[in-house]
Amino acid sequence: MWTAGLLAAALLFCACAGWLHWRAHTDADLAHSRARDQALAAGRTHLATLNTIDAGHITAGLRDWRAATTGPLRDQLRRSAAKDAAALRERGTDARARVTAAALTGLDTRAGTATLIATVRISTTTRAGSPATDRKRMRAGLERTPDGWKLTSLAPVPVGEGN
Repeated sequence: MWTAGLLAAALLFCACAGWLHWRAHTDADLAHSRARDQALAAGRTHLATLNTIDAGHITAGLRDWRAATTGPLRDQLRRSAAKDAAALRERGTDARARVTAAALTGLDTRAGTATLIATVRISTTTRAGSPATDRKRMRAGLERTPDGWKLTSLAPVPVGEGN
């Protein structure tokens, strides 16, 4: 008798666990949450990349910038690569960025687009060794690509701009 009861309880538990697992993997809200988390994480990473450069490795830095972007922003970076490299070499400044806060203000999973706002802390060191830190507020557009989410636009958000 105990064996039959235990077997029935185990089967009921397995059936419920299987159903919950299936439901979680087909839940539209869960898929939306995953897309939101992926877009936010990629946006944070790519935003830091686009505000970081090592004066000793400018070509690699510009390549990283292009790898973090797609669409019009990537096209713009390709067109201005030679000019950007020359300006960065002339300045000789290292910049290291860290996203201190970020949030998605829009996400369209069907279109594969998102909008991100963020605060970025950028630490720079000049060739002479003078360090400085700046904080910027930025708005970025993202697009889902076969390689993941990439930045399509980037613009400063002026201080005091209300929504």
